Amino acid sequence: MTTCASFIAGLAALNVAGVVRAFDYPPAALNTADLPAMWVQLPHGESGALTFQANSGWPTLRAQIVIAVEAVGQEQQPTKFALTVSLLDNLNSALANADVSRGPLSWTVRQGIVEVAGGQYWAIVADVEGRG
Repeated sequence: MTTCASFIAGLAALNVAGVVRAFDYPPAALNTADLPAMWVQLPHGESGALTFQANSGWPTLRAQIVIAVEAVGQEQQPTKFALTVSLLDNLNSALANADVSRGPLSWTVRQGIVEVAGGQYWAIVADVEGRG
């Protein structure tokens, strides 16, 4: 059975083209030299009781992958948007080839803004779910 720790470690170890630094945990601060930076956050899971009536036993594991791309407010909207879309495609590709749980992964990916140490960053945020 996949543990929450191994699920998170597997997601954190994904090789996403274009990511400069991958953190093993949500960072307390970001430096420009680290961007684009990736980390996993908000892990959680659930597991139902194993009964004869239910086909259960494998937990559902969930976490977010965040890729902070560039600081907001530096007046390069077209460039930042293009880089964000490119990283979104790269993350989709990495997740499609990931082997981090017993069952297949499902995910949603969106562009957004994240805050780290009071600074706002253009970002990619993926909600990832695995089974087993």
